[in-house]
Amino acid sequence: MVNYKVYKDGKDFIGITQHDAPAISAVVEEIKGAGIGGSVEIPIKGLVQAMTMTLTFRDITPQTTLILTQELHHIELWAAIQTTDPKTGQLVIKQHKIIYRAVPKTNTVGKFVPGETQDRSIEFSVTYYREIYDGQEIIEIDTYNSIYRVGGKDVNSDVRKAIGL
Repeated sequence: MVNYKVYKDGKDFIGITQHDAPAISAVVEEIKGAGIGGSVEIPIKGLVQAMTMTLTFRDITPQTTLILTQELHHIELWAAIQTTDPKTGQLVIKQHKIIYRAVPKTNTVGKFVPGETQDRSIEFSVTYYREIYDGQEIIEIDTYNSIYRVGGKDVNSDVRKAIGL
C-alpha cells in the first residue's frame, strides 16, 4: 500500500489513522450424532458473526469528533495500492476502497506521554461492509438487509426469496 485516507460520508477527511479491519467469520452450526464419525462445523449460508473495526488516531481532532456519536456512520477508506503490470513490468497504482456503516462502541482516549502520539482508538460495530479493488467488487455484506455478495455473486438471493424479501 502506498497510502490511504479515511472519509466520513465519502467526502469529509477524518484524520490520520491506523485501520484494523474486521474478521469476517461465518455463523456456524456444529453437526454431530449417529452416523457421523465425530463433529463438523458447517457455516450457515450468508450469515456472519458480529464484525468490528478500529480506527486509531495520532491525536484528537475536530474531524475525529464527527464519528464519536453513537449513531450509524458512513466511513470510507480510499487506498492507493502499488502493483506491477505483468505484461509491461511497469509499476501501476490501483484503488482499494473499504466502505462501512458502523456505530462506535468503544472510545479509548489513549496515552499522554510527552513527545509521543496519543493513539486514541475508536472501535466500531459494523453493520455494512463493502470492499472494492480496481473497480471490481470483492465482497459486500449488509447484515440488516440480508445481503452477502462475493465477486458480484449474490449468495443470499435464494434465502431472501424464500423468506419473502
